[in-house]
Amino acid sequence: MIATRSAKSFLLVLIATAAALGCEGLLDVENPGSINDEDIRNADAADLWVNGSLRKVQRGWDNMLSLLSPTSDELRWRGRFAWWGQLDRGDLDDPGNSALNRFRGAAAAQWMADEAIHVLDSLDAASGLGEQRTGLALAYLYGAIAYATIADGMEDYAPSDRTEPGPALGPENMGSLYDKAVEHATSGLAIQTDGELGRNLFAARARARHAAQVWRRIRPAPADTSGGGLIADGGPAAADALAALAMDGSDWRYQFRFAFEVIVSLTAQSFNCPAEMRIGERYAVLDMNGLAEAIVLMDPIDGVPDPWLERLLLEELPAAVPCDSPNLTVFSAREMHLIVAEHALAEGDLDTFAEHVNLVRSLEGLTPWTPDSGVTARHLLIYERQSQLFLMGRRLADMYRFGIQSDTWDPGSVAAQLPGTLFPIPTSEIDANCYLNGSCG
Repeated sequence: MIATRSAKSFLLVLIATAAALGCEGLLDVENPGSINDEDIRNADAADLWVNGSLRKVQRGWDNMLSLLSPTSDELRWRGRFAWWGQLDRGDLDDPGNSALNRFRGAAAAQWMADEAIHVLDSLDAASGLGEQRTGLALAYLYGAIAYATIADGMEDYAPSDRTEPGPALGPENMGSLYDKAVEHATSGLAIQTDGELGRNLFAARARARHAAQVWRRIRPAPADTSGGGLIADGGPAAADALAALAMDGSDWRYQFRFAFEVIVSLTAQSFNCPAEMRIGERYAVLDMNGLAEAIVLMDPIDGVPDPWLERLLLEELPAAVPCDSPNLTVFSAREMHLIVAEHALAEGDLDTFAEHVNLVRSLEGLTPWTPDSGVTARHLLIYERQSQLFLMGRRLADMYRFGIQSDTWDPGSVAAQLPGTLFPIPTSEIDANCYLNGSCG
């Protein structure tokens, strides 16, 4: 059902974009006001499919982030809209919670990403896309992000195709979405293995592979915290992370860029303008306007306010009226270092752990870690992930696998009692899908 609405809106986006760009070939049909699906499945529209997919995935990723962050300890409910309060208290298993309707964006993103891949791949097979094959590699990148995003947050998922609803995958099969993310990134790498795009594809595959291992730690609930919660088989993820780092040794970030005039970040707006949320008290002290004014998360070695969060929360994320949304990070060089560091720690390789975690610390001028620092390697890894991956959608799963609870979770909440619980398919989706509500003929 989501896919149907998405397809119609995307056709309008393509038409408007084509008109703005003067794409006469795309609009060279008998009735430009009623463009058929087939009229945009040609090489003239290739870039529009890629850009349309980007916008859908960007919005879907942000929508999921807006659910994950207040359920973790990163964002706190301010008292507007009771459904956010449910998440803040750890009650994330209510399919009737209206906040879960934001999942629609993630579902639409997955469908649109796959549709863009299908269109461009078909064109490439038929006549070759030439230089536009880069667009196909980009489409695969967006598809990898879309699939991993759904797996990060959802207990179950029922993919649909246009007007055709589909059955639920089942909670036990949700890990297959990470496999699909890896498959898409691998297909992209078959086209583009160098440059910034190649780096991003390696990083997306590293992130999906690492997240799949985290998922196996927390699913099914309750989460498995044995072995300190570290992932068991991080070799493939670490190899991809090293490949991304080898291609670009800078302190890079792959970000979704939000602009008030084009697409806004609902996550960022929630703690900027509407003030539905605020930064969690484990991270910052807030001013009278509800914005961060001082960092309370302290570096465990140097005992100073976390310098990364200081820059992020005091300079980069706050936005003045009309709340022009900031850029948000999907994955980064720092995350790649931490993926390698965690794999090394799980393998007992403290030298490699220290090398990569200290590369991250050096970027902020912090004292390097050694086994004599008075801070365990595991504790430092948890801290660095809490800091460096803030507002990237990783924290809730990390809290589950590392045995951390939010101060705002009710003791009887599902998050507290069954850590590893994710969001259910929302009621609106159940009502629209006969496989979910039992009405299929």
